[in-house]
Amino acid sequence: MQAVYQYTLREMRMVLVAAALASFLSPFLGSMVNVAIPAIGETYVASAEALAMLSTAYLISSVAFLVPAARVADIIGRKKIFLAGILIFIVSSTVAPLAPTIGVLILCRVLEGIGVAAIMSNSIALLSAVFPPQKRGAVIGYAVAAVFFGLSAGPIFGGVLTHLLGWRSIFYFMAVLSICTFVVVWFSISHDIRENAGEPYDFAGTFAYMLLIIALIMGLINLPKLWAVGLFAVGLGVLLPLFFAVEKRTAHPVFALRLFFGNRVFTRGNAATVINFGATYAISFFLSLYLQFSGKCTPIEAGMVLVAMPFMQMIISPVAGKISDRIEPRYLTTAGMVLMAGGLYVLLQLEETVNLPRLVATLLVMGFAVALFASPNNNMILGSVQRSDYGSANSIIGTMRQMGMVLSMGLATCFISVYLGSTTEFAGNSDAFLAAMHMSFRCGVVFCLIAAALSFSCKTTVLASK
Repeated sequence: MQAVYQYTLREMRMVLVAAALASFLSPFLGSMVNVAIPAIGETYVASAEALAMLSTAYLISSVAFLVPAARVADIIGRKKIFLAGILIFIVSSTVAPLAPTIGVLILCRVLEGIGVAAIMSNSIALLSAVFPPQKRGAVIGYAVAAVFFGLSAGPIFGGVLTHLLGWRSIFYFMAVLSICTFVVVWFSISHDIRENAGEPYDFAGTFAYMLLIIALIMGLINLPKLWAVGLFAVGLGVLLPLFFAVEKRTAHPVFALRLFFGNRVFTRGNAATVINFGATYAISFFLSLYLQFSGKCTPIEAGMVLVAMPFMQMIISPVAGKISDRIEPRYLTTAGMVLMAGGLYVLLQLEETVNLPRLVATLLVMGFAVALFASPNNNMILGSVQRSDYGSANSIIGTMRQMGMVLSMGLATCFISVYLGSTTEFAGNSDAFLAAMHMSFRCGVVFCLIAAALSFSCKTTVLASK
């Protein structure tokens, strides 16, 4: 391992700016695309399942490449992989508006997922390596706030661009923004970080990992089809044991399974991450459709409503991160998940007639709840490992987060398939759509209560000692 480079205060701030900008890109594009889904569906006359795949395909590729990207960054340098991810983002965002079919557009989303994997696998790890432990929670809070700022600004920009210039303008806008981010990152990170320079890369483990991820996710998002059940079973029964066997025999595995052994905080914190995102990620997908079809809102109006939840997350996340440097994070994460369960229960009362004031108030409370969970949970997990494991730990957190998103969208796709079938008409099937949405939210309530129990069991010692 190379000697630890001592960053100056100015360099630390510049790294924080670079990490925040990069963290902003993915959620910004994702939330803009969610608002534009009805317009995209009209352009390609796409089914509900195909439209759901716009989000799911991106998540699949990001999960599959997140851990390998982090390992490569450990070996050759985080800045290089960081910039490579942004470059892929630029290319895919430029090509996406030219897609002749919905299938090609979904392929562009796959490429975006690869770019996001390279970006997200390094952002928090960079901050954890550059800043001292006593400031870790605070800077993670700022990075998480950047994510939520992207989620907040995305619906507004997406609504305006879709309404005025059409949905294709969203991707062109992202290409320009990505170019600006590339320039900022290039000049901000003066010293590249390679925690495991010179170590060999685990190609066998990577192959086994990708097979496992693809089998599990493709099986999950295509439920309840019979072949999907079989594929998911093969993933759990065959590919998962194979992956474990390969990684245990490797001196430098791509996936650091050892971090889970004997580390209750790391294991349960990551489990809570999966469950949290499994409960919450599909909320904006369903509500975007609900507002535009049941509420007769324009894309701009829908975006203005959806911004309530991430806006509150953006405001509260830095505060929650700072507090988690001073008290046990589990108290914040547990409270957040209990509050989120209550918010999802309120959403179960949504009917065909939209009550906008009540919906906005609920989304604000839910945003507060997620902010209580996100930054403290990341701080708690990273505080349970050593500095040399920050890259691996961060990639695992990212994988758990993305797996939770896939779980959420997989369940959403499954419920849409069960209640709506392959129809492209939402407005004429409002009862079926509401039933699918309510079923997703019911699962979310249960998930949040489980995550609350896991979070409360994560009793930690002084985090600053790491």
